[in-house]
Amino acid sequence: MQVSLVQGIAVLCVAFYWWDFSLASKRQGQNREARLTLKPKHGGQLMLSSGRIKLGEVFLSGINGLRGERGEKGAKGEKGSQGEKGDKGDSCSSSCKNIFTSSTSGSCDARTEGELRYDKKSSHLFLCSRKQWHQLQTVLRGEISNSPPRKSCLDILFKGEGQGDGMYWINPAGTDPERNAFRAYCDMTTSGGGWTLVAKVTHDYSWVCPDRDGGMCRGSKTNPLNANLFHDIHQRDTVDLSIKSNIDAGVHLNDTIIRMLFVSGRQSVRFTFVGSGNDWTATEDAYAAFNPSKKNRMFVDHEWGQYTLDNVDYTWNIIKHTRKDKTFRGKIICWGNKVKHSYRFYDHGLHVGSPASAHKPCLLDNNENEVMLKSHYATLQGSPLKARWDMAQFGFLGAQFVQVPNKRIAIWVR
Repeated sequence: MQVSLVQGIAVLCVAFYWWDFSLASKRQGQNREARLTLKPKHGGQLMLSSGRIKLGEVFLSGINGLRGERGEKGAKGEKGSQGEKGDKGDSCSSSCKNIFTSSTSGSCDARTEGELRYDKKSSHLFLCSRKQWHQLQTVLRGEISNSPPRKSCLDILFKGEGQGDGMYWINPAGTDPERNAFRAYCDMTTSGGGWTLVAKVTHDYSWVCPDRDGGMCRGSKTNPLNANLFHDIHQRDTVDLSIKSNIDAGVHLNDTIIRMLFVSGRQSVRFTFVGSGNDWTATEDAYAAFNPSKKNRMFVDHEWGQYTLDNVDYTWNIIKHTRKDKTFRGKIICWGNKVKHSYRFYDHGLHVGSPASAHKPCLLDNNENEVMLKSHYATLQGSPLKARWDMAQFGFLGAQFVQVPNKRIAIWVR
């Protein structure tokens, strides 16, 4: 018995030395085999192919394999050497050297279509598209406050998703939000809320004739037709309440989008006038709620229209009237854009106030005691339309002899 035990131990030691051994046993009348294998390719694992093997008083049952504990993690290897330096890229051709330039004073035409330019003065990027320079807007993800985008600020309010005044994503088209949605400033508190900011004026001349560096436009080389606040050149993807004194001091949303917001909502247009201070605290604020039973062409391009309180085209609802010694009546509202003839003798666009005694349509009264949205930058005559800078130069804000002066003006739609 002792001899057999010694022989068995010797066999086992030899087997471990060669890293491959097996133990087999047979019972009488049966052909069952228990094999214990240790191979280097298994990483030194003990693989038990039998369901039950007796090792002294230890039984391993119901398993087909046994893996040992995982060893400790090895030391970190040395850092590899730095790779070879890549080949130098191709030099930029003369055509791509001009992709970024430092001014937008150059012409935007078929030759420069798709070109980007950086304006050092305003620190903005501009894209040449359809013969006009368009400012590229940046999106600050921290300002996104709603998802999915709703059709308007009023829609957000109705769905109970309003989070106070601020920037929201809206999609008036209602389809393809990744393509059509944009940021809009929503006033969710004034007079019931749901107001979308669609236009603003924060300086009298810098946006009308940039070549005059904020001075009057008389003598400017800029096209006098640009004095229309709703001209395409002043269109932006987003309008916020930032106070500017450059080309972004007079801007508006796309007219078609404004029309969508107007028609899908309560057909109301609001006018906020700020007479003093450095913020947007209104001194006068009112909105015109248009009569839904009467047709109107507000914010429709290639058309113009005159609407009055006397004809019950709208109601004039005053929210705030601080300067009590001034009148704020809103008796006439005029809209016209891309019209090929002169319908009011002066700048086209949107104007609000009291009618002049003359019978010229959409001509507003010269009244230094009336709060109005009125401008006399250029005179327009003839068909096809011809324009020249007006000698008097009365802007939206500082024309104190023809209307009450203001610091800034905001226009909203609900």
